[in-house]
Amino acid sequence: MAGDELLPRYARKKAQTRQRIYQAALELFAKHGLTATTVDQITARADVAKGTFFNYFRSKEQVFAYFIELQLGRVGEALAAVQQGRPVRPVLRRAFQRLGGEIGGSPKLAQALIAAIIGNEIARETVATGMRQGRQRLARIFALGQAQGQIRADCQPAAMGLAFQQAVLGALMVWAIHPQIQLARRLQAAFEDYWKSIEAA
Repeated sequence: MAGDELLPRYARKKAQTRQRIYQAALELFAKHGLTATTVDQITARADVAKGTFFNYFRSKEQVFAYFIELQLGRVGEALAAVQQGRPVRPVLRRAFQRLGGEIGGSPKLAQALIAAIIGNEIARETVATGMRQGRQRLARIFALGQAQGQIRADCQPAAMGLAFQQAVLGALMVWAIHPQIQLARRLQAAFEDYWKSIEAA
């Protein structure tokens, strides 16, 4: 992960182990689905002991908490960039691509994540909580964009944040069903359509 090289060696090793477990879980979710995937399978793929898994995650569903943590970090980076004076459009475009690109271009993973979020109460509540936090950060970005005259002033920042999340999820869902077009291109097209709806005249 970005910034890991700045951590002390022990903390860096912990971060790398957590990331390895997370990636192993995502690969298995894509292959078997959340329900059919076991903690034993995750630990075997990640090459860690079962106790190590529970040092980082309370359950396999809690892997989604780490997914949300990564997503919130990307939105936080976008907010910091706008606060530092960077133009809103390229910052949001990059955030849109990074948020949608977390699944790594795997249609099966996108399908598994969507199914898990909809069909598993723990995963659904974890993601819902993270999305609320993400909307708060997005709303601050939009409010700054409005103050700078880059974003239309007749829309509520919170509503634009929700629409942003819907645009990302919608692009992912369409791509998961019809993956013939590259995910990056699908996300780019979705962002451009979204930007047109909020851009200041």
